[in-house]
Amino acid sequence: MKRPQRRLPVQRVKQAATYDVAEIARLLGSHRNTVRRWLKDGLQPIDDARPVLVRGAELKAFLTERQKARRQTCAPDEFFCFRCRAPRRPAAGMVDVSHRTATVVALAGLCATCGTSVHRTIRRAALPSLAETYDLQTLAPERLNGCSAPSLNGDRKGG
Repeated sequence: MKRPQRRLPVQRVKQAATYDVAEIARLLGSHRNTVRRWLKDGLQPIDDARPVLVRGAELKAFLTERQKARRQTCAPDEFFCFRCRAPRRPAAGMVDVSHRTATVVALAGLCATCGTSVHRTIRRAALPSLAETYDLQTLAPERLNGCSAPSLNGDRKGG
């Protein structure tokens, strides 16, 4: 099973510096074999001599390009499913809406493919255009969710 890829700390790479394989691995928290695979996948070393050295600017450009290639953007009516690793539409067109702030709402639904919970945050102004596509259900504020039946024990004296 392939491990999910994580975002590498590209900002740690200094453009004017040169790095060898072990330094790159230590700097980015990766394994040396990962860096060697990057060299086979197109990361350009300074020359063919040993030890293999890479310019910081080249390393930074290579990693940035890899991250851009993996990035997926969602259409306005899609949510990103973390299990499917792809943009998906909610199942049955049903979306729950909870108001976060005066300008932001949180949307939640289920992935139509795998049934995983999917979430998205949008501006409140974009909500009417989404209402044309989905069946929106507004949730009660969190402080009211899960309230039990009122207590019959009160300090009021009956009379």
